[in-house]
Amino acid sequence: MSTQRSRHIRGLRFPARPTDSAQPGHHRRRKMSQVDNQQEKKRTREWTTSRTDDVLRLCWPTIGRKRETGTAPHLWYGTLDEKGRCAISKVFINFRVGDGQDSAVLLEQRLVTELGRDEVFRSSTGITAGTAFEPRLVEAASACEVMLVVIGPRWLTITKGSVASIAAPADWVRLEIELALAGDAKVIPILVGDIKMPAEDDLPETIRELAGRQYIRLHHRSAKYSLDQIADSVRALVTSDNSVLPPPPAQVTMLTSLGAASRTADISLSEANVNGRYYSESIVYRCSDFANAVRGRIAFNLGRRFRSFRTTAGVLDDALEGHQTGVFQVIGDGVMLAERTASHGAPCVIDVDVSTVLRLELIAHRPGTTRHPMLAGVLAISGKSNNLPELAWANPTLYA
Repeated sequence: MSTQRSRHIRGLRFPARPTDSAQPGHHRRRKMSQVDNQQEKKRTREWTTSRTDDVLRLCWPTIGRKRETGTAPHLWYGTLDEKGRCAISKVFINFRVGDGQDSAVLLEQRLVTELGRDEVFRSSTGITAGTAFEPRLVEAASACEVMLVVIGPRWLTITKGSVASIAAPADWVRLEIELALAGDAKVIPILVGDIKMPAEDDLPETIRELAGRQYIRLHHRSAKYSLDQIADSVRALVTSDNSVLPPPPAQVTMLTSLGAASRTADISLSEANVNGRYYSESIVYRCSDFANAVRGRIAFNLGRRFRSFRTTAGVLDDALEGHQTGVFQVIGDGVMLAERTASHGAPCVIDVDVSTVLRLELIAHRPGTTRHPMLAGVLAISGKSNNLPELAWANPTLYA
């Protein structure tokens, strides 16, 4: 009769290797150094030679049970250090071969300089030659604190046979994300270039919550800024010492990456096309049937950490009413810093000093906008316009 020991890592219980036999009712433990070397090697080989379908069979039921009952998944791990401890990296870089491997290398190089070699895991460098890779991947993905999911232009479309890889039964990219979500890790999508965030309906059910996670964009036109932003975000998540001052801002920071302190219901953070140009990180003020608020407002906390703010403000190219005019206001700590007017095909550039600003507020509106739903209905029935706004702050940018 064999017994098992369990190790606890960040709330997850990982069954350890089976110990030597013990009499019924007596759980005898022996140090690893006392076990015969040849027998131990045999146990290790038997324990680490599972196939991918075995890993999936072990992990899938426990992930579902954890979500239903709140209990920790019972997983297994494959590698120990020389002292018998499980070596865990805080940051796991998830990527798909043939889509985002180059970006994953850039992320690893940048994060290693920030956090150290042992704190960053990427499969190509985190698994030594001769190591069974399947249990090592399960171990690292299950116990990481932060997972960066690199999503490139072919992330959803690469196929395995006739099936999309993301939906294939043994897709490691999806499995790693499932394990990180089950382990309550901070899962951050990293969008490469100008691609859009995958919608919930495009993702397998087990990782659909990924679509609701705040992403960070890694763009070749601003690679240094993007890598700095990612490094700052990751460092803040894995650093527990509250006495550490926040890192200095990158030279160029997208305003949307700060996270809105407040905003009205009709404001969204998405891409925009203004005057024939595509802007991937924009603030869009667009209403459907009536305006929840006559003026679209969004605010950000700057903390006097930036020198200037610059954006292109204008009417969306796909506006249903192209003749409209938009009014854009920039407010710093309650003081009007700038007010500009733009029309369809004629945007304006706003550039203001924000070096003393703690809280920045952006306000946009279209003169004559109808707020009351009953009045909006009457106007619609009579064939008149509600003057609904279709405006955007295109790629709002902060400079240190």
